[in-house]
Amino acid sequence: MSRPQTRLVDELFALDSRIRYVALLDRNSKLLESRMRSNVMSLTPETYDRKFMGSVPPMILDTLSQLENQCGPLAHISIQYQKVDLVIFPHNNQIVAISLEPGPLGPILRKLRDSLNLHIHSQLAKLARAPQTGR
Repeated sequence: MSRPQTRLVDELFALDSRIRYVALLDRNSKLLESRMRSNVMSLTPETYDRKFMGSVPPMILDTLSQLENQCGPLAHISIQYQKVDLVIFPHNNQIVAISLEPGPLGPILRKLRDSLNLHIHSQLAKLARAPQTGR
């Protein structure tokens, strides 16, 4: 792995202690880095993590990027499970996927926007996860 990729992964872990895992892929879906925070237990086996991260984020980004001509560039995708949150985003012709402890996404999105110069709407970066209500 090249030095800039190592630095990017280290910078992402340093952004917030809620970040559990970072995957970095090239645009050909080649997994360049797959690293779990050292003091965190994975919720899934490592072989599954590598297989999932090598296929799902590129597929999702490629599919949703089809609307970019009409809607503008894709900034990020966030997915929330009960036990983990995922954020996937394009960065410097690569795909970055992070998993983090559940909680408000606004602070993480703001840190990603500010540190990586991502084009995340400032209003969205201010939002915290709203309480779920039944409708």
